[in-house]
Amino acid sequence: MMQTGPRRWGAVLGTMMLIAQLAPAGLDAQQAPTGHTAQASDIHFSRGTAFPNIFAPYGNPVVPEPRMTNTELIHSLIRDGKLRLSVDDAIALALQNNLDIAVQRYNIAFAQTDMLRAQAGGATRGVTGAFQSAAEFRGAIGGGVSSGGGGGGVSAGGSGGSGGAFSFSGSGCCDPYAQFSYGWNQDVTPLGIQLLQGVSTLTQHTAGYQWYLGEGFLTGTNVGFGFFGERQTSNSTETVFNPLIASEMVVGITQPLLNGFGYRVNARFIRIARNQIKIADSVFRQQVITTLTTVLTAYWNLVSARETVNVAQTALDLSQKTLSDLQEELKLGVIAQFDVVRARSEVASRKQDLIVAQTTQDDQQQILKAAVAKDLNKELEAAEIVPTDPLPESKPDDIPSVEEAMRIGMQNRPEIEQADLNLRIQEINVENTRNGLLPSLNAFATYAPTGLSGVVTPAFVGTATGAGGAGTALSQTFRNQFPDYSLGFTFTVPIRNREGQADAARTLLEERQLRVQLQQKKNQVTQDVHTAVVDVMQAKAQMEAARAATALAQETLDGEQQKFKLGESTLFQVIQDQRDLFTAKGNEVKARTAYATALVRYRQATATTLDQYHVVLADAKQGERSRVPNIPGSSTQAASGN
Repeated sequence: MMQTGPRRWGAVLGTMMLIAQLAPAGLDAQQAPTGHTAQASDIHFSRGTAFPNIFAPYGNPVVPEPRMTNTELIHSLIRDGKLRLSVDDAIALALQNNLDIAVQRYNIAFAQTDMLRAQAGGATRGVTGAFQSAAEFRGAIGGGVSSGGGGGGVSAGGSGGSGGAFSFSGSGCCDPYAQFSYGWNQDVTPLGIQLLQGVSTLTQHTAGYQWYLGEGFLTGTNVGFGFFGERQTSNSTETVFNPLIASEMVVGITQPLLNGFGYRVNARFIRIARNQIKIADSVFRQQVITTLTTVLTAYWNLVSARETVNVAQTALDLSQKTLSDLQEELKLGVIAQFDVVRARSEVASRKQDLIVAQTTQDDQQQILKAAVAKDLNKELEAAEIVPTDPLPESKPDDIPSVEEAMRIGMQNRPEIEQADLNLRIQEINVENTRNGLLPSLNAFATYAPTGLSGVVTPAFVGTATGAGGAGTALSQTFRNQFPDYSLGFTFTVPIRNREGQADAARTLLEERQLRVQLQQKKNQVTQDVHTAVVDVMQAKAQMEAARAATALAQETLDGEQQKFKLGESTLFQVIQDQRDLFTAKGNEVKARTAYATALVRYRQATATTLDQYHVVLADAKQGERSRVPNIPGSSTQAASGN
């Protein structure tokens, strides 16, 4: 026996909602190619649900203002006008203050806003590093629900006005949508015949409302529930009820069966957004590596510049001492005036070298300050940076073999990770456009019971039923006294389907292009790693050769000075040997600097910078630096020197 009344329409609505939620829950994005991408920051911009604070979803999200002042660590490291800085301190300051890193943090937040949009059924906007296919924006998902199958309007007795025909369309996926409308109407209509209404001029007053709640789901299903009510008075003598009270309830569902069917198609933006979060993390990691490479290079260049200043100062001191000794000997008549002139010329040359070395040191200080600070304030501007870590010494096992280094680079490089993730995103787009080639076959069902009551006019007393007020009309609606059922489908076939073919071809072309770009990046990584390994090996050889040259130059100068004291050499030769010695010392500093920067570039090429210096990406996202205890003799201490 068929159910009637509130239990039946409630069961129908419950069944429809249950069917719509039968989509599989597994919306996991494809896994990243390596295990080095950190989890996305816990950033949420949604203001929450509408309960208990019903106004929360309509307020601006909380987005903090950027901090444009330096962290306290910089101030704490400045003592007596000197900023004493270790490698570990420089890294910590870069993570806290570097503006390139600060700008890239917003990319992670952008990815989270895309996820929020996708969860609401919107299209992603894209993030830096993520490929955005033009075929992604083929229209909104979710269909519409209409009560047209059963004639959703209530117009008994010729009533009209603001209520009109009742219909509604679905809100799409995936946030529910509610709507309420109310209208009042006065209509005076001249009639050409009195037979229908009993009057020559029809005057009607109508007040009506409609309420609607709908939601779409990731299956493509769209469910809606609406209610309509109307009260109408008229001067007609032929109406059964005056005032007339009408009501209608509509429950509807639509379901795509071909084009737009299934959660994988409708959840494509959620799947894309999850991959974009991974890409944003990878791009951020790449930025941190790039920035730390810049900071470490600037740090070693500053150490080199300071050592060059020391070499230049020592050379000047020695040349000045030589000049002083010669001036004393000139007074005694031991040497000629020409030797003193030659010594003065040497002092002038050494002063010029010292000035060049000092200005180079100042430039390197400014480069390092700009990399580790947000604000070059007066305190920082006036401070002299004093590096506390020396240039690293060479080690036999400082880098692995070329084959191992290439394997590490292929596993770690963010560019390959991003290219692989973009390829996975494009595979989602290919799947979506393949579905878009199908014809549209949408099934719909509506249930729309109505009710009608009011005050019976004298002409119909004893013959009309349903007298009463709004309660009577509602009771008739909920008891299904006047049912209206609709079932049907809509089948749309695009003839030739050239638009769909074009989109499908474009996504396939983009997918092929991304495959080529992935191979291109792999080749670039191979070249980068090979070059970096060779640079380290060459720098190590140059450093060893420079040390040997310095030792030889020192021995040569010592011997020449002994010969000069015995009168067996000339001042010109002594000065020449002094130049050779300090040139060799300068070359040794350059070689040691080249070795340090070659190690930095190698770690950038293999993307091992963060591991080498124990940088946790989650801390970098927050602008922090996890301090690892620096135990003498430990691997941590050894790493900090490199």
